[in-house]
Amino acid sequence: MFYVLSTFGTAGAVVHHLQDHDTPIKNWAGNHIEDFPEEKWESVGWPSMEKYAKKKYACTGCPIACGHWVTVDSGKYKVEKGHKPEYETLGAFGPNCLNDDMESLIYANELCNLHGLDTISAGATIAFAMECYENGLLTKNDMDGLELTWGNSDALIEVLKKMCNREGIGDLLADGAKMAATKIGKGAEQFAMHVGGEMVPMHDPRFAPGWGATYVSDPNPAKHVRGGTAFAEGGGINYPTMFDALGIPTKMEKYNPENKGKWHAALAAWQHLLNTGGTCLFAADGLNFPFLELLKATTGWELDYPELIRSGKRIATLLHAFNLQEGFKPGDYKAPPRVAGSPPLKVGALKDITVDLEGRKRQYYEAMGFDFETGEIAKDRIQELGLQDILSKK
Repeated sequence: MFYVLSTFGTAGAVVHHLQDHDTPIKNWAGNHIEDFPEEKWESVGWPSMEKYAKKKYACTGCPIACGHWVTVDSGKYKVEKGHKPEYETLGAFGPNCLNDDMESLIYANELCNLHGLDTISAGATIAFAMECYENGLLTKNDMDGLELTWGNSDALIEVLKKMCNREGIGDLLADGAKMAATKIGKGAEQFAMHVGGEMVPMHDPRFAPGWGATYVSDPNPAKHVRGGTAFAEGGGINYPTMFDALGIPTKMEKYNPENKGKWHAALAAWQHLLNTGGTCLFAADGLNFPFLELLKATTGWELDYPELIRSGKRIATLLHAFNLQEGFKPGDYKAPPRVAGSPPLKVGALKDITVDLEGRKRQYYEAMGFDFETGEIAKDRIQELGLQDILSKK
């Protein structure tokens, strides 16, 4: 893991994720055999990006140094000095839009960086618009004369520019697919791949159901950096000491939901702790980061893994309580059917796979002491976590 992150960044994982069929294709409706076949995979990953990478860079003092400055010397997608696009960006503007033009991917990343757009949301929203265009819900006239067909990198970039400046069709799309679908109507909602308004990232629950469990159960939905069972389902994890201490298997059978709720709660809590502690996820994953020992050294507290997980659950519970206070309900966070494999794909490694993400969420809620229908937090759980002074009920 360290070598891959240090040498290539997450761009080095693109081909691997495509091999696993973990990367969504054609707005989650396509497959890796017919729609974005193997001969295209390297075109959106490091093998095609390497010639544009000019110099590495790192956060201060970081031994991984996962970043690269990239340059496209000339042409319509010229970039003098830009940040290398990472896996999520490459997936969102690449296979999810059937776009295999690396220079356009670098340029799209640069546009988003310059204008403050999230690359997952922007790419996924353009994929949504492409499907709307394909089905006649958006016309060429609606698109300001652009033919937003699948894989049309020129049209993709022009639409992205319009989104950056809220011009023409870009004004409709700039708030994301959920809002755009509401305004378009005519069944456009079925093409909007979001959970609670957040566009789904580039990891497929049909490959590792833990991704989907996180997308629909975390207080901040549709995020791939909020923990859960996905890594253990997808082929191993880098925290064997912590897993052993908590009795969690380091490798899990993907499609067997047994015990996943309690494991998911523990691993999500661990991720909340890392995030809140300001820990770089690449350091945690790539260096087998000794988080427990570092906390002991910096705080003087004699902590153990069960106590750390309890702290992470406190964080998760407080975030959940905030959502309840603001009027959010469990039913507001549901995955789009195709993200869960309904209808299932007909070819490829994910053929005929459908996952019960609502069942996974129910298990997580039970493990956390949340009511599945209302989201209310059990009084004994509040007491157990020592949150009664904050979450006291009248």
